[in-house]
Amino acid sequence: MAIVRTRVADDTWVFKSELYVEVNAGLVVTSEGGILIDTLPFPSETQQIIDFAKRICPQGIKYVVNTISHADHVYGSCFFPDAELIAHEQCREMLISHGFEALEYAKEQTPELRNVEIRLPKVVFDEGMVIRLGGKTVHLIHSPGPSPEVCVAHVREDKVLFASDLMMPVPYIATPFSNIDDFKNSLNNLHDYNLECIVQGHGDILLRGEVTSSIEVSTAYLVDIQELVDQLTSSGKTRHDLLKHGIEQFERSRIPLGGLVQQFHQSNLLHLWEEARTAKRQKRKADENLEQEAVA
Repeated sequence: MAIVRTRVADDTWVFKSELYVEVNAGLVVTSEGGILIDTLPFPSETQQIIDFAKRICPQGIKYVVNTISHADHVYGSCFFPDAELIAHEQCREMLISHGFEALEYAKEQTPELRNVEIRLPKVVFDEGMVIRLGGKTVHLIHSPGPSPEVCVAHVREDKVLFASDLMMPVPYIATPFSNIDDFKNSLNNLHDYNLECIVQGHGDILLRGEVTSSIEVSTAYLVDIQELVDQLTSSGKTRHDLLKHGIEQFERSRIPLGGLVQQFHQSNLLHLWEEARTAKRQKRKADENLEQEAVA
């Protein structure tokens, strides 16, 4: 199946997977070579990027950036052995601690991944890094929230931001590695950039007229679902009551990503629900311990 290819600036392209949750990768073409921002999950899709890059960027891919350690963004990195691989230092750590084992399991389920290998980045950064190549400047900015290692890639001259999973049709926080407060802070930081478009980690490209409102709606969504869960847990409501609150209530459509956004939304609610219940249990136990110490 052919990937979807979109030109978002004179020298910048986006590739969208048709096989896995509309995940996006990008290519910045310069006179001295290319900068690839993420890859696609299946070798057949990454091969299409390679074939296209050979035609439009004969100098070859000089850099590959991993914006997150998730399989759908990094599995194609091994097919660019001559390119310098760059990521946040925590991305390298996450690949070491989780990536190898996850890939072995994935190969058992998906034979197409048999030739995929985890490639570890040799160039890592902490807060940020600047790549300059052939008159283009790509600023990598640490933007935790969906996961602690996430970075976004700002192509300054083209005013394009590759936002990784920080921007999706609905923010996704239902993982052990997410942090909702970091997520909101990283989203708010996006207002600092003058952008013509945002390439989401998954889904459609956000154009200039959508950029500011999409950032604000994403931030508001995280605030609103957190307040909802706090309110329902405090008033003794149940999980059934929680799941009555559909995605449309939060200014989101359930149509994108083949309808998966509603599933992501429910997972978010349940994740926060379990966090809130765990916090209440811990507080109750701490209060009981204090009472026992006072009696003793």
